[in-house]
Amino acid sequence: MFENNLQYLGNDSLKKRLEAINIEDSRKDMSYCMTKSNDYLLMKNDVPLDDIDNPRAAVQSMLKESIKNPMLPNDIIITFGIGLCYQLDEVFNTYPSRIFIYEPDINLLHFVLNNVDITDHLKSGRVFIFDNLDELTQKLSSIYITKDKVEVIYLKNYAIVKSQDMLQLSQKVFETCRSKTVDVNTITRYSRYWLQNSLQNINSINSKTVYQISDLDGKFLGEAALIVGAGPSLIENIQFIKDNREKYVIFAVNKALKILAENNIVPDFAVCADARFVEKTLSLPDEYLQKINCIMMLNTDSSVINKNFKRTFISFSSNDGIVKRLSEYNKFIKTRETGGSATTAAFVNAVKMGFSRIILTGVDLAFKDSAVYSTGETYEAVTSNKVKINNITKNLTKVPSVNGNDVVTSEDYAAFIQHMETLIKDMEFSEIYNTTSFGAKIEGVKNMPFDKIPLFSVSNTTAIVLGEAKPFKLDIKDWTQDELLLINNIITYLSKGTFSPALVSSITKSQLMYQYMQADILQVLQSGMDDSLAEGFINRTKEGIKYIVDVLQKNQLI
Repeated sequence: MFENNLQYLGNDSLKKRLEAINIEDSRKDMSYCMTKSNDYLLMKNDVPLDDIDNPRAAVQSMLKESIKNPMLPNDIIITFGIGLCYQLDEVFNTYPSRIFIYEPDINLLHFVLNNVDITDHLKSGRVFIFDNLDELTQKLSSIYITKDKVEVIYLKNYAIVKSQDMLQLSQKVFETCRSKTVDVNTITRYSRYWLQNSLQNINSINSKTVYQISDLDGKFLGEAALIVGAGPSLIENIQFIKDNREKYVIFAVNKALKILAENNIVPDFAVCADARFVEKTLSLPDEYLQKINCIMMLNTDSSVINKNFKRTFISFSSNDGIVKRLSEYNKFIKTRETGGSATTAAFVNAVKMGFSRIILTGVDLAFKDSAVYSTGETYEAVTSNKVKINNITKNLTKVPSVNGNDVVTSEDYAAFIQHMETLIKDMEFSEIYNTTSFGAKIEGVKNMPFDKIPLFSVSNTTAIVLGEAKPFKLDIKDWTQDELLLINNIITYLSKGTFSPALVSSITKSQLMYQYMQADILQVLQSGMDDSLAEGFINRTKEGIKYIVDVLQKNQLI
């Protein structure tokens, strides 16, 4: 039975952990008894894992109380605890949704899989089992589309016994769904700008002198990096940064450059990730920018690459679809997960470059009173939980602060915190400090004032190391030809005049068209291919084809 269950588990890492457990260990402290309803009741350390009177009736009653709305196939029900699978069985037979089982006790899970046959449930492709919360949230993040419903259910007695695990599960699910919603909103707002920037930057790369930041990997072993954000606390630390300039290599997000320039501090790197309006933050004298090296993404505002920086480095992001396709034709491209912001791009590249200690300053990820940035911008209250920042309305929320209390921030900052925590954990980097005096707590980061962080003078080899980077050009001929073939395939489907999953599928195969149509594709997927969206979707597909061909031609890519 155990082997049959594992065959359809679909979670290789969990499978390996389960196979390493001895059956005697999983039987320890386990016992059975019969309930009044003549069902088996499993207990561990004499604590019942299901209802002691009627397990199935208790699950049915709990489902009626907990799930008030119809659940569809794309929706997700997360069950806390596995018990003897009464909860799984009732949910599986009542709802068509996907089911996540979270059982934090792997020995108990091993015991149940040895004694209960759930192969039919697992074969359905709807049921996923986890003992690790990070693996659960990664899976949830990969399949959740905003507007999908997510319900967390549990039996009260088990939730009481495992209250801390239950609390962590609820928090992580909420944070993951919030983060995905922010991601989708960002895609909706910026996807077409990313496309335009990418194509313009490809042209610039092949007509200018540009470098790949990965050429500097491992070149700064044992040194300290200072990542300068534009949060309100930057002002508190500006004099310390200036007085200790020789003790770190500075990575400054583009929005912080104005404050640094006003204080005669020249960073080693300016990191630019914004899709639009970067020009506002780079309106500085040429003689200042000429002393700074720039790090940008392929989809960064294309005005950046035309600025008169000392050198311009491209950091190729592994979560950029266009980059992934280009790397198939240009094997020298080294991609990395950069997190989508200037701060996370600075962190990831600093780790890759070999820095042994990384310090964050001005990275508050929260608001001080109404102050948003060290450059003086404040937010305007719209309602009690909404504010307007640079004419963009954002939802407010609270997150844990470095002082142990809660601090007010925006939902996109809260999502960013989660992204940052994931990157820190994935990169297994521990020597990272944050000097904020009031901002958000970031798991894996040590909060410490500047004067308490051990510092030492850097080797002053930055200029020599930078000279080791070699300019590159992108081979785009085969890539553009293949993209045009994929676009021609889309035109074939359009000629049939039908709104179908095949049309949507053909669009996703072309990274250029998919970039243009991401928001529209999300909308039709969420609606279940609602026919009322057909005309608008087809018209936008035609617009996208014309737009992409025009931009390719304008940038001499075809």
